[in-house]
Amino acid sequence: MENFHSSTTKDGTAQNQTTDQQYQKDDWQDHIAKLLTYSKQLKDDYHTQGKITHQLAKAEWRLSLRSLALISIFLGCFASGLVLLWAGVLGAAGYAIYDLFGSVWLSIATVTLLQVACLFWLWKSVAYLSNKIGFSKTLKSIKQLLNLQGH
Repeated sequence: MENFHSSTTKDGTAQNQTTDQQYQKDDWQDHIAKLLTYSKQLKDDYHTQGKITHQLAKAEWRLSLRSLALISIFLGCFASGLVLLWAGVLGAAGYAIYDLFGSVWLSIATVTLLQVACLFWLWKSVAYLSNKIGFSKTLKSIKQLLNLQGH
């Protein structure tokens, strides 16, 4: 049975081989063309994905800034509430001392002592937390790394 692409010649096998080689060459060119098409589509898809990711990042950035602004406002309100609460505690303590002992100076001294104790506690807390801020372990590690490379 002969291939429909072959012609009847004395050397039929040579004609079939030439036709098969032509088809293989055409198939190879078709594959390259498809690869180029797929590559272009892949590039376009990555480009589109990059744009979408950029838009998402911008939207998240705007939401984060809005949330940060609201958190700042709420923290300000919370701090104001704490100040008012502390002023109320100091006022109640001053009034209680005055009511018990009838001395304005003792009330003032007590309230002042409570305020100084609170400020001292806050100062110690800030100093303790300040020591925790930083990259001391990272800097130590980098120094050790640099010392190892120098030897």
